[in-house]
Amino acid sequence: MVSPTLPDPEGHPPGTFLLTRVSHNESGTSAEGICLQPPPMDDPNDPLASRQSTQNWTSWRKGVNWALVFGISLVIFTSLSIQTNFWVQMSEDMNLTYEQLNDSLSANGAGCALGCVFVIPFSIKYGRRSTYILTTAVLAAVTWWSARMTTLTELYLTNLLSGLAGSVNETVAQMTLADLFFVHQRGTINATYLTAVMMGSFLTPMAAGVQASNSSWRWSYYTLAICLTVLLVVFIFGYEETKYVPVISGGRPIVTPAVVADSEGSAVGKDSDSQKGMAPVLRTSSTAAITSSAIPMNTYRERMRWTTTTPESLTKLFYFPLYTNAFPHVIFASLQYASGVCWLVVMASIWSTVTTVPPYNLDTAHLGYLNVGPFIGNLIGSFYGGVVSDWCVRFFSRRNQGYYEPEMRLYHLLPPAFLMSIGLFLSGFGLEQLWSPTMLSFSGGLFAFGLGAIGDAAFTLVLDTYEALAGECFVVIAFWRNIIGIGIPFAVTPMINIGLTNSGIIMAVISFVISILFIPMIIWGKKFRTSNGPRYFQLIEDQQKHFIGGRH
Repeated sequence: MVSPTLPDPEGHPPGTFLLTRVSHNESGTSAEGICLQPPPMDDPNDPLASRQSTQNWTSWRKGVNWALVFGISLVIFTSLSIQTNFWVQMSEDMNLTYEQLNDSLSANGAGCALGCVFVIPFSIKYGRRSTYILTTAVLAAVTWWSARMTTLTELYLTNLLSGLAGSVNETVAQMTLADLFFVHQRGTINATYLTAVMMGSFLTPMAAGVQASNSSWRWSYYTLAICLTVLLVVFIFGYEETKYVPVISGGRPIVTPAVVADSEGSAVGKDSDSQKGMAPVLRTSSTAAITSSAIPMNTYRERMRWTTTTPESLTKLFYFPLYTNAFPHVIFASLQYASGVCWLVVMASIWSTVTTVPPYNLDTAHLGYLNVGPFIGNLIGSFYGGVVSDWCVRFFSRRNQGYYEPEMRLYHLLPPAFLMSIGLFLSGFGLEQLWSPTMLSFSGGLFAFGLGAIGDAAFTLVLDTYEALAGECFVVIAFWRNIIGIGIPFAVTPMINIGLTNSGIIMAVISFVISILFIPMIIWGKKFRTSNGPRYFQLIEDQQKHFIGGRH
C-alpha cells in the first residue's frame, strides 16, 4: 500500500474516495463490494496485499502483530495509571505528602509531551519495530527501578522516564493500524486499541490495588516489570516490521485497478465482474512497482531486521508535525483527546484524594474497585464508537453514490457527548452527597462510555483524512494531550476547595461544549478539507522529495 501523495485525479479533497460500488450481472441482480482503501500493492510483503497467495500477510499474521500492539498498549497505560492507587501506601512508606505525589504526575506529563516529539521521527524513518523494542526496554528498566525507589527525587525521575518511554505508544500504534488495516476496518480495530488503553487505565490498576493491599505497592511494580520484560522478549522475536517500502523498477507513475473486497473483506480477482468498468486508482509511487511474481517473500530474518530505513530528512521529520497543527481535523481530535484525558486524570486524582480519608476511608484495594464502572463503560463506548462508526461509514457512503467522507464517523456522537458530561457532573455531585462507591463507579462508567466513543471516532477521523501524515498528526495530538496534562494535577486541590458539586458542573459544561464540536465538523468539515487540500499535498511533496515510493 502507498499513501495518497498526489491530489485525487477526480478532484476530491483529502479523505474523500470511492468506498462502495454496486455491480450488476446479466440476471439483473446486484452485489455490493467495498473498494479497498488504501489500494494494496501487488507485493507479498505489503501488509495490505490482496489475499491471493498463502505467502501474503494473512489474517493470523496481522492478528499476531496487532495482539502484540494490544498487549504493550495495555501494559504501558497500566504503568502510567497505577500509581494513584498506591498513594496511601507510598505516602507512609516514602514519607511523602499527597501534594508531592500529585505534583509527580506533572513530571509524567512532561515526559509524555516530550517523548512523542523526539521519538516518533525515528519511527517514521527507521520503522516501528525498533521503536517498540527500545521504548519497551526503557519502560521495563524504569519499572524495575520504581519497585525499589525510596526518595522523592527518584519518584520524579521514574515518572519522567516512564512518560518519555510510554508516550510514543499513542502515535506509533495508530501508524501500525494504518499499516495493517483498510479504512472500512479501522473504526473497529481502533476500538480494540482503546480497549487496551482503558484496560490499562482502569482494569489492571484495580488488580494492582488488590495486590498492593495484600502485599505491598512494590510487589505490584515488580509484577508489572516482569510483564514488560516478557513482552520485550516476545517483541524481539515475534513482532514483524509493518512499515512497507515497495520494490520499484523504471521511472513512470503506475495506474492500477481499484481493488474490490468481497463480503468478507478479501480482495477479489482482477477479472471479477465487480471490477469491470471501474475507474483506475492512481498509485503514488514515482516509479513502477515490480509484479508480485518477481518479488520474493521476506525471510524471517528480514522481517525481524532492526530497522527499515527510508531516505526522508530526519531533521524535517522533527519539525514537520508543526505544519499539521493548523489542520482543523487535527485540532478537533486534539481537543477531544486532551479534554477526555484531562477529565480522566482529574477524576482519578479527586477519587484518590477524597475517598481515602473519612468518611470513605477506602484502602488500596477498594480504591481500585472504583475502576470497574469506568472500565465497563469505556469498553462499551469504544465498541460503540468503533463498530457503529464502521457501520455508519458503509451506510452513508452508499447514500453518497458510494463515496466516503471522514465526517461520516461523527454522526453518532451526540449520545456519548451527553453521557460523558452527565458522568462528570455525577462524579462530583455524588462525592459531595456521600454516594456509595458503587454509584461513584457507575458515574465514572457514564463518563468513560463517552470517552471511548468520542476518542475512537476522533482518532479514526484523522487517520482517514491525513493518512500520509498520520505520524506527524498524532505527534501533535499526543503533544497537546500531554501538555495539558502537565498542569492538570495542580488544579485538583483548587477544584476540591471550591466544592465537589461545583467542580462537577464546571467539568460537565466544558466537556459538553468541546464534545459537540463534532457538529461544526459535520457541517463544514469537507470545506475545511477542501481548503487545506493543496497545503496537505504540498507538505507530502516537500517531505518526500528524496523518498522513492512507499509510505512512512
